[in-house]
Amino acid sequence: MNSFLEEMAMPAKMKLTHVDLLRLFDSPEYAEIAKGFKEQRYAKKTIVCTPYDEGNRLFIVKSGRLRVFLSYEDREFTLALLEPGDIFSTHTRAFAEALEESVVLLGNTLQFQQKIVESPEITLVMVKVLGELLKNSITIIEGLAFKDARQRLLDFLVSATEDRGQLHPEGVSVELGLTTEEIALLVGTTRQTISTLLNDLIKSEVLEKLDRRTLLIRDIALLQDWNSLS
Repeated sequence: MNSFLEEMAMPAKMKLTHVDLLRLFDSPEYAEIAKGFKEQRYAKKTIVCTPYDEGNRLFIVKSGRLRVFLSYEDREFTLALLEPGDIFSTHTRAFAEALEESVVLLGNTLQFQQKIVESPEITLVMVKVLGELLKNSITIIEGLAFKDARQRLLDFLVSATEDRGQLHPEGVSVELGLTTEEIALLVGTTRQTISTLLNDLIKSEVLEKLDRRTLLIRDIALLQDWNSLS
């Protein structure tokens, strides 16, 4: 992978769907489907699947976090982050990498398709995942064509705040669970650039860092205004 982090992408949402398949699989009516999956553990930075893998499998994230991305020569294009409960298929042109130690449930796609014919709730999740991936792909193209790193970072922060922001006495806290380098991977620039841009926002008192992986958005209205003007 490119050591200079020339990745140029940003997923529209941090999580593809808020329907948790792990919860569904714990219920008696889906017990037979759950039996078709086996656990596999992956260390941080391990590639979980590539476009060149044989077979057609799908996996559900049980713990940890995975990054789905396209790779061409020395560039990577992040499509999505997969979190516990998310599902994805290896039968794509994308790579999947563990951002941290992760456990996934691996199953056969064909067998899974045969079993979910009468499971509309799971089918709906698959449709939502495909829809979000398409949306994220369009966002990548739009960002590459029309936006610089600052604009893509503002997009990311507004989207993350809307997606997982929690009310805080001084604004809205957003637990990203991401390092500066991982944000750079998602936004499509270098770690140094992200650090500079975040420090500028901190100096402007728009946000502050509560810890290495959590931000406090002090002025969400101003952040949204800047984003709409970018």
